Parts: sequence; C-alpha cells; structure tokens
Amino acid sequence: MDHSNYIILESLIRRYDYAGAIELIGKIEDVNKNVIKLLYSCKYAINFDFQSAYYVVSDLLDIEDANVHKRVTSLKDNLKELIDGRPDAIFSELLENTKIQLDNRRYIDFLSRVYRIKEAILKYIFAKNHVDKNRFSFRTEVVSKRMIIKILRKKYKIFNPNLSFAISSYITKYLNKDKRYNTALDVLNSNKMNEMIELRHECIAGHGFKGVNRKELVKIYGNPYAVIDDFYMVLEKIGVNIRENKYDKINGYILELL
Repeated sequence: MDHSNYIILESLIRRYDYAGAIELIGKIEDVNKNVIKLLYSCKYAINFDFQSAYYVVSDLLDIEDANVHKRVTSLKDNLKELIDGRPDAIFSELLENTKIQLDNRRYIDFLSRVYRIKEAILKYIFAKNHVDKNRFSFRTEVVSKRMIIKILRKKYKIFNPNLSFAISSYITKYLNKDKRYNTALDVLNSNKMNEMIELRHECIAGHGFKGVNRKELVKIYGNPYAVIDDFYMVLEKIGVNIRENKYDKINGYILELL
C-alpha cells in the first residue's frame, strides 16, 4: 500500500468512518482480508448490529499469533455480551458510541444518545431491583416501557405515563435511603441534563426541526464531554463496570495490520 493511501485510511479509521475506509480499501490490491473483516465488524457494531458484527469477526483468517488470538477472542466475547444484552457491555458501548458522535461533531446524534443513556440508566435501576442482577439483560421484557409502566401502576401506584418521571418517582419514594440512587437522580434530573434532553426533543431526533451546534451544547452543559463523564460517574456508583476506548484499541490493531 502506498503512503498516501495509508494516510487517508488512517484518517478515516481514526474518525471511526469504517464505511469510508471499506470503500477506499476496495480500490487497493493485496489488503489483508482480516483488515476488511474487522472494518465491517466495526461498521456493524457502531450501528448496534452486533449479530452481523459477531458473524464477520468469527470468520477471521489464520490467527496463529497468541496476542492476536487473545484480542480477537476478547472482541468476540464483547460482541456476545452485547448480543445477550449484558448491562456492562451495553452501557460501555453506548458511552463509546456517544463519544464518537461528539468527536465527529454529529450533535443531533449525540443528543439522541444522551436521551437514550439517561432512560437506559433509569430502566436499569428499576429493573435490577426486581430481577436477579446476574440474570439481568437489556434484551428481556423486564426493561420494556410497557412492562415497567405496568409494574409501577399495579404495585407502586405510580401513574405518570412518562417513563423517566415515573421511574424517578419510584426511586425517590422507595430507594431514597440508598445514596447511590440519590446521586444518580441528582445528575440525571439536573437542570442542565433536562435542558439537553429538551434540546433533543426540539431537533429532528425528537419532535422539531431545531438545528444544533456545539455552542448551544456548551451554553447548557459547559464542555459537552462532561455529559459523558457524568454518565460514567453515575454508572460506576450503581455498580456498572465500564470498559473504555474499545474502538480506539481495535483501530490500533487494524492499523498494525495494514
């Protein structure tokens, strides 16, 4: 591979533009087929298509090096956990994906992820107090809005149809002795977090057509990356093990193979 193509590929990969890297690499001869498979796996995974990502990475060729085999096994295990809906894996993936949107200045997509993470944390807090933590999965009915609202109404007499408000009421009323959950609510329901959620509602990710730029995010929250930091803090408080920099590590491996 000539140097100019390598530089372009490196730039695309470090920006997590796996589709662009795949398109360019298709025009280059004699590329390691494992590179192409890893790029496809990442392309699927950042779109939350973990089944396809796992299928592709399961077909990697001629893995003899022990260190390489270890990395691939770790990636497969992670994808299995994502397919199974394991909370540590799901939240780690959501946070990574949110950071990628912000890195690439896709602010509307960033706001969509912020909204989704807040709701997912609240669902997790509620559900893990109703099922065995070791059996918990985001793929089960217990985290569906319909099921949670039903339980809140029947068992706890909480009738608010808004899922976030309803779970927040449940936490305030029934889990208020646990400081971890009080801290979580302080962050998730802070004025600045609610303003971020409201901005999401006003743009095309929600119900309106408002444009979004970095200046608006900074005005609401300061450094937008602080939103992700706050989510990290909340998740660690409630016992979720977050794994960081997944795609940067994979990107480094892909670049080694080029």
